[in-house]
Amino acid sequence: MLDFISENSQFLSVLTVTFAGLFAFIKWLDTRNRELKEKRYSKYMQLISVISGKREDSSPSNLPEQIAATWFLIEYKEYFEITKKIFSNSDLKEMADETWIKHVLPQMQSMLKEISK
Repeated sequence: MLDFISENSQFLSVLTVTFAGLFAFIKWLDTRNRELKEKRYSKYMQLISVISGKREDSSPSNLPEQIAATWFLIEYKEYFEITKKIFSNSDLKEMADETWIKHVLPQMQSMLKEISK
């Protein structure tokens, strides 16, 4: 065994470095993917907040922002099921003001039809 190691020490060194590099790359890739998922989730939740009437800084969002945020939800396919559950809620008409119901809710319903295709 010692002879094999001494005869192939360069090969074993390269192999060790290669495996260490591959492990480090896989770990970095996993971390990067988790960070991207967290950022997408954060952006998705920001859109939900805007639709509900508040920006991230707690200032009120205006109607065009709410409508735009509604349609931006289409970019978040991984959250389609939860989006449907959130906005298919029949209580939305009772929870929102009349302006939101008149302008944003129809856009929401159109968006839900779009993601249901």
